[in-house]
Amino acid sequence: MTPCPRFFQRLAMLALVVMAASAMFGLTGCSVLSGGDHYPTRYTLDAGSSEPTSASTPSTGYTLDLRPVSAPDWLNSKRMLYRLDYANNAKLAAYTRSAWADTPARLVGDNLRDALSASGLFPAVLANASGQADLALQLELTDFSQHFSSRTASQGRISATATLLRADNGAVIAQKRFQTTAPASNANAVGGVAALAKADTQLDRDIRQWLAHTLAHCGKTCPPPGQH
Repeated sequence: MTPCPRFFQRLAMLALVVMAASAMFGLTGCSVLSGGDHYPTRYTLDAGSSEPTSASTPSTGYTLDLRPVSAPDWLNSKRMLYRLDYANNAKLAAYTRSAWADTPARLVGDNLRDALSASGLFPAVLANASGQADLALQLELTDFSQHFSSRTASQGRISATATLLRADNGAVIAQKRFQTTAPASNANAVGGVAALAKADTQLDRDIRQWLAHTLAHCGKTCPPPGQH
């Protein structure tokens, strides 16, 4: 008895289905097994990068409210960004296998809080202390990235604007724009992390010195210390 042609058609279709399923399983398995290679390595800024000030630093007597650091949308992520200034400094790029453990704004804010707490300038540095502090400090981050001047040379660059306010009425006492840089020893993500950590240490130092000078000369612009 001659087999029905439909039998061979169904057999061929079944073979195609099995082959397609096998191929899909193979791709899925490959994707799952190799997926771990694409998980980014996460970095923080060196927690010990904020250097303490001498214990002889006189206290201003002011309690400081350090408000959350703000940043534009393009900086409000954990991506590790870099710019090829020698090609197009307006173009942002991000490392695919390296990322920050938190957003740059939070990393910078945490280090600044530690630096100011250790500075001796303030009896207390608080966070979101509405109505419980004499002064408030706002920091707006405008750049936090690795800049390449060539294929082998780069630097970490941080730009930010600091605003010191009276906490009681929100009046601006002083404002200053800061930019700090540090060369990277390696033209890669690891070099960028180390360079940005050094630039952040310098930023903390510059802000601390600016606050000390400003509060020593603000006169009646500042409220009487120790109100809270």
